[in-house]
Amino acid sequence: MLLRYFSNDRADLYEVGISLVRIVGITVAAWLLSIILWPFALQAPLSNVLESYRVMAHFPDTFRQVFEGNVEWSDFMPWYYLLKSMAITIPVVVITGFLMFFIFIKKISGSDRLLQYLFILFTIFFPVAFVLYEKSNLYSSWRQFLFLYPAIVLISASGINCLFEYLSRIKYSWLVLVLFLVLLAIHPVRFIAANHRYAYIYYNQLVGGLKGANGNYETDYYYVSQTEASKWLLDFLKEKKDTGQVKIKATYSVTWQFRDHPEAETSYFRYEERSMSDWDYAIVVNRYIPPFRLKNGMWPPGNAIHTVYADDVPVCTVLRRGSKDDFYGYVALSEGRAAEAIEFFEKALREDQSDEMVFYNYATALNAAGFSQKADSSLKKCLQLNPDFEPALMYLGNIAGSRNNKEEAISYYRKVIRANRKYFEAYVALAELLSGSDRTETRDLLRSCLKINPLYKPAIVALADTYRVSDPDIAKKYDELANSIGR
Repeated sequence: MLLRYFSNDRADLYEVGISLVRIVGITVAAWLLSIILWPFALQAPLSNVLESYRVMAHFPDTFRQVFEGNVEWSDFMPWYYLLKSMAITIPVVVITGFLMFFIFIKKISGSDRLLQYLFILFTIFFPVAFVLYEKSNLYSSWRQFLFLYPAIVLISASGINCLFEYLSRIKYSWLVLVLFLVLLAIHPVRFIAANHRYAYIYYNQLVGGLKGANGNYETDYYYVSQTEASKWLLDFLKEKKDTGQVKIKATYSVTWQFRDHPEAETSYFRYEERSMSDWDYAIVVNRYIPPFRLKNGMWPPGNAIHTVYADDVPVCTVLRRGSKDDFYGYVALSEGRAAEAIEFFEKALREDQSDEMVFYNYATALNAAGFSQKADSSLKKCLQLNPDFEPALMYLGNIAGSRNNKEEAISYYRKVIRANRKYFEAYVALAELLSGSDRTETRDLLRSCLKINPLYKPAIVALADTYRVSDPDIAKKYDELANSIGR
């Protein structure tokens, strides 16, 4: 109507009024339909929706996730994280049509639907541009942006339609195009048909499908597969006629799946800490499993009794515990009984040598008992199972530092920070070793730590120490800041 007004220098006020009433009605209806199943919004339909937008634009919680074969925090993902996540999960046939649209943009720009297409393109590109500009905290692929997909498909279909129209002048060329599009569609259709429960973890041919994505990108980040694994475990226990109390751990809550089975005591645990708690069976989804394990056939472990697959990729497994010597060893270690802990850990390792945390706790017990060389060997076995196992890298750095092996200690601390940029203890330990030789690097390192965690008191104190001689006034300011922070 605005374009018509500028073109013809006139406006039908009645038509404008009717359109405005319709827009307001549609807006109110859409708003109500959006919040009708949203309890937080129903409490305050305007202010709480705006508050939700404010929080989600800069989501406060951060998560570690696999991207391009590395584990990284969600607030440190590369700027192209969203774009690449879309590019490797949208079926190639849709991407092809989307690109065709822009190839034929000259033809489309001359049509009477140009304004409609511009509106649709705006709904696609503005949200993407907004989060790139805001540097929003994104995680779990592009699930927060699925609302873009209908518009993407519409643009893709328009692009393919333009290609059909262009080829219609060439005899039988449309048939070649149909066959080409069908070939492109086989990959996603086959995956959905074969893995209907897990269609959402589809990856396209650009990364080699789900097999190529395994260990390089997140797969079952919603823990969907644990429902199938829980059902299998229930059937297994029923066939086994095990009616006694059974302890089940999981890497995400399975309380709902076992709600009708009071004999099953369920609780959460971290997979890498599985040896440090008491359980009989465990349900483990492949999220948070180190990429090194996933890509080198080291997961599922040897005590898996059932595995859920999607396209031959293990996405969830059920573990049965053999002995609990690893747990008893951890309890003994926690209570300061190092010699007894060593005995338990040695029994556990004779049965299973696939758990890096057992080697780590074994090394801790050995070191406490005075067997430092043996402890070193155990820690290095941790790194054979997981080269980025932060506790082992940190411990090896501390041991090297205590032996005055400065360069070795520095190397280990740098590896810790590369593996996990939020392992703040490593910054302070590394800064202490560097302070005597490179004051500038020391300060830059500590400032990097404080940029991520401004209230990390040990780093503030360490930074103050670097100025005590050269600039006592600056040191005093850092001391005051440190004193203002609780323990």
